Parts: sequence; structure tokens; C-alpha cells
Amino acid sequence: MYPDRFIEEVRERTDLLDVVGRYVRLKKQGANWLGLCPFHGEKTPSFSVRPDQGFYKCFGCGEGGNVFDFLMKVKGIGFVEAVQELASGAGLALPVMGREDAQQRQRREERRHLLEVIEKARHWFHQRLHGPEGEPARRYLQRRGLQSATIERFGLGYAPPGWRNLLDHFGGGQQAEQWLEQAGLLIQGKDRSGYDRFRERIIFPIRDHQGHGIGFGGRLLAAGEPKYINSPETLLYHKGEVLYGLDQAQPSIQREERVVVVEGYLDLIALADRGIDAVVATLGTALTAAHLRLLWKRTRRICFCFDGDTAGRKAAWRALEMVLDGLQADRHAHFLFLPDGEDPDDVVRREGAPGFRTRIEGATPLMTFFLRHLSEGVDTTSPEGRVALFHRARPLLAKVADPLLRELYHERLSQYLNLPPQPVHTGKEPFTEPLARPSSAWVNPSPRRRPTAVVSGRHFEQALVAILLRSPDLLKSREDALSQLDLEDPQLAELLSALLTLDGSLVDGSGSPLWQRLPSAALMERAEAIFLHEEVQLDSLDAEFEGCLFSCQLRHLNREIGKTRESTAEEDSQLGAVFALKKEKMLLQQRKSHPVIR
Repeated sequence: MYPDRFIEEVRERTDLLDVVGRYVRLKKQGANWLGLCPFHGEKTPSFSVRPDQGFYKCFGCGEGGNVFDFLMKVKGIGFVEAVQELASGAGLALPVMGREDAQQRQRREERRHLLEVIEKARHWFHQRLHGPEGEPARRYLQRRGLQSATIERFGLGYAPPGWRNLLDHFGGGQQAEQWLEQAGLLIQGKDRSGYDRFRERIIFPIRDHQGHGIGFGGRLLAAGEPKYINSPETLLYHKGEVLYGLDQAQPSIQREERVVVVEGYLDLIALADRGIDAVVATLGTALTAAHLRLLWKRTRRICFCFDGDTAGRKAAWRALEMVLDGLQADRHAHFLFLPDGEDPDDVVRREGAPGFRTRIEGATPLMTFFLRHLSEGVDTTSPEGRVALFHRARPLLAKVADPLLRELYHERLSQYLNLPPQPVHTGKEPFTEPLARPSSAWVNPSPRRRPTAVVSGRHFEQALVAILLRSPDLLKSREDALSQLDLEDPQLAELLSALLTLDGSLVDGSGSPLWQRLPSAALMERAEAIFLHEEVQLDSLDAEFEGCLFSCQLRHLNREIGKTRESTAEEDSQLGAVFALKKEKMLLQQRKSHPVIR
């Protein structure tokens, strides 16, 4: 969008240390400046900035880059937005790229003017809060226990009673009505005379993720309905694409590696007032795909906070369905349900920040809530009920995008219902893990079954040792892989460990076989028996070795997956551990499908 020379000028005119210093407290150490990384939680500084070379690097999480990369990561914005923000800070005018037609130019000017209208209105609302007419609003905010610094931080305001206060402030007249209506601040009456949309309400300025004012929310102070109203859809404001408080929460989200999603303005502000800052609100609308894109771009962990009543649980289920759609690996969703009749403001005022954080840590994992919700009204003790629940869950789990995660969720469902695992149909070919074909020396399986890594009857651990005894150079060339094996046969495991400690060829200077240098008579006897009696294909020894090594590794991973499932009660951590092992297993099988013979 912008020429390279302009981008380079922005880079040269921008002080990397100044930009990073807005988010990280830095301390000079030699040529570097060190601080705590804003992208992951840490207690010992591993985040380094080299202003003379124009780059930063975290040696804890691996993040690094130039000033554009830093701003994009810390604020969750795109490259063009980062260039524009840094150019503005450097006092550089943006070059006009290409020709704008009249309609594009008019739209850009209209947007710029609406931003000015919103900012002027925000300032006026804020002044009213601190003026004589704002006394009722100030008393209300004090009763809610909000600190003055929090009120200023979120720029709260007040719209006094009356029909034309804001309109008169903008000068009245047709042009003022036109701009205020386009900004969502004025309503046209039946007689075509305009009046203020916000009256006798506490005002909450709504900003986009870059901090630009784009609209307002208002809470009614007097009795009546609706209690809350928001700006209507405008050129600037689209409620399904905006998360309240995201502009201020971004640094905390990066630092805590998690975000809490609440439903209302005052819920968020009450939490922020007590130091829980990684919080956003959905502005009274259901969660949308655009909301999720904003959140997943900034964190891998989302905690949805809802009231514990029926309405709250319905909203949570809608959020869960939205999260499942296209869910990728290493994304975690939890659901925090508050006591009936209470909202986050009530709970945090009663329990304080420590109590609320404890609730966040104990939030319900996605699959737990998924199974509990689908089980409502179903007799899972009966075969019919279990099958009914299975058919309810199947199409929802099929929406998960990552094949391994989809498989694990489906296995969790099968375990919950005590059913044998069934494939998850996605409308495409169901995910099945590739199974490696054995070496040519092994017996071919039945043509009706896919080839497996292990042929029945073959002692592949023993075969692996036999190959090593015949080709001891493999002990050094594949030492890393061999040393990580966990053989089931204890004596073979001891024998392999002893072989790895030896140094030399099949025979030493005296002509003694390798196994005669083993540390015990029992190991020497077992090694000699394996050498003499275990058949291996000498013409394809490398391929045979790779097949046996793969089978040992695969069985070890399958054993670890089983142990992890049995020993871990909490399914969120269970799924994470099993997912990592499954991923390792898949990579192992992929390597087997494309072996590199050493």
C-alpha cells in the first residue's frame, strides 16, 4: 500500500526504544535494554531491545522483529495500521496511493468528520459528568465503588435530561442534525425534528481496538426501559465487530496470555477497577465470528463469563457453538458461571480480585460444559439415551477444524458414553492417522486392512538389538533416537543402554565380539543369543532398522497416551497432554512415510 522508501523513512524516524518503552519497563545493560516480555508471563527479564540495530528479541518465547513487528504484536493490528500509527507519531504525512474516485474520497472525508464529531461529543459528555448536572451520575458511580482514576481511564460521561442539549452544543440547524444523525447521536422524530439519542444516562465511550472513538453506550439513571442503549450501526460502528475495552486490555491480554469476556460495560469496568485488566465486553450482543477473530489473534485462552441463570447458560452455549466452528489446535475456551442473580460486579465487590481470579482459574473447560449441556434431559444410563446424546454431539464436533483435536474431542465423547470410538464425519474424508508400511522383509497384512507398523509375532525390540549388534555404527549415528527409547522388555532396555555406552566396532583389537564387552554375564548371554538366532535382512539392514525403531517409538507413544488419559482427571489438561503426544505420533508417522535412510 505504501512505497518501500516511505516505510523505510518511518522506520528511521521512529525511536524503537520509545515505542517499546510504552509497554515494557526497560533497563540498560551494555548495548542492550532488558525488560519483562510483554508477550508471555515471566519473572526474569529475557526481553532484549537493540535500538542501535533496530530490533527486539525475547529469548524466552522467541518473539522478535523490528518496530513494525512489535506494534503489530502488542496491539493486535495489521502492518498497514502499524505504518499509519508510527508515521503519525513521527509527523509524516501518509502518501496517497493511486487515484481515489469521487465516492472513495467522499467516504474517507465522511469518516474523518464523523471521528471528529464523536470526539467532540465524548468531550462534552465527560464535562457534563463533572459539572453540576452530573451530580446524580457521580453519586451512582460512587455507590458502585468505582475509583476516580477508573472513571477517567474509561472516559465516562453523562447525558443530562433534555431533548436538545447535545444538538444545541453542536450549533443546532440542519447541518448539525445531519452529522449527529450519521454519528448515531440524534434521532429523527415523526415531525422530522431531531432530538438527542442519549438523555439522562451515564455515557460509556466505545473505541475500536486502535483507541478511536466510534460510538457510545448509555445506562439510564431513572426508572424505565431500556436500561442500556448503544449507538446504532454507523459508518464507524458495527457492534458485531467491536469488543468494548479491547484497546485498553491488549497489553494485559498479552502479558497474562488470556482474556475474560463479560457481557456489560460496568462488569468490565468493575473488574478493571480492581486490577483485573485482561477483560473485554460484547456490548450486549451475542458473540460473533468477528469477535473471535479479534480475540484469537491476541491470545490462545479465552474465558467466557456468564450469569449462572438460564439466560446465561443459553448465551454460553451459543458462544461454545461459535468457538467450535473452525477451532484450531492450541486454542482453549473455558466457561465461568457466576451464582444465580449475580454479575461480575457483584462477585468482585464481595470477593475482591483474588477471589475472582480463583474463579477464573477454576472455570469449566469447553468439553466439560459441552457434555454437561448435551446431557441435560437425557438418560445417559440407558443405551437409547447414550446413542441420542452421541448423535447430538457428532455434527458439532465435526465443525472442529484441527483433525487431531477433533479426534480427541470425539474420543472424550466416546469415553463419557462408554462407547467404542467412532469416526467423526466432517463432510470430507474423516481423519485417520497414516499407518506406516512395514519393510519388505515383513509379512504383508490382509488386503482388507491397512498396513500396520508391527507385524504380529515379530519381536521388534529384539530385532532392533540384533541389527545394532550387526551394524554397531548405528549406535553412534542414531544415538539420540535410541537413547530416548523406552523398551518394554527390562533386560533389552538394560542391554540397549549398555550398548550405547560402548565405543568401538563389532570386534575390538583382540577380535572379541561386541557383546563380550558388556558389563554382566546375563547381558552377554542375551546379546549372543539374539545375534545368533534373530533373523534380519542383511540386504536391507538400514530399512529394517528404521522399521523397528519406528515401531518401538510408536508403541512408546501409544503407551504414554494411554497412561496420560488414565492418570489425568481434568480433561482440559488431559487433552493438552494427549494432544501433544498425538502430534508427536503423527509427526513420527509422517517421517516413516517419507524415511531418510542414514
